Amino acid sequence: MADPFPYLEGDHDVYFTDDMTAVKPLNHSHDLPPPGKKGRTYICSCMIYMRPTDGAKLVMKKWIEELQDQPWSSVKKSNDQPPLTGH
Repeated sequence: MADPFPYLEGDHDVYFTDDMTAVKPLNHSHDLPPPGKKGRTYICSCMIYMRPTDGAKLVMKKWIEELQDQPWSSVKKSNDQPPLTGH
């Protein structure tokens, strides 16, 4: 593990981990990662950094709404990743 803060460049509301690449250089693109084979981005909920902005709060609000719609039960195991990434 290394300090992630040198990678958090710019003035973005939310920073996500790209789940499909090796560690990127400090001068990497800050665009969303390209979609994978199924047309999904591979944003990981394992490391998220949010600033206290309206945009970040909206992301959290929508994520919570999606989580509340998930079928949580002992039979149907669910987690936070699908509501965040649409998987």
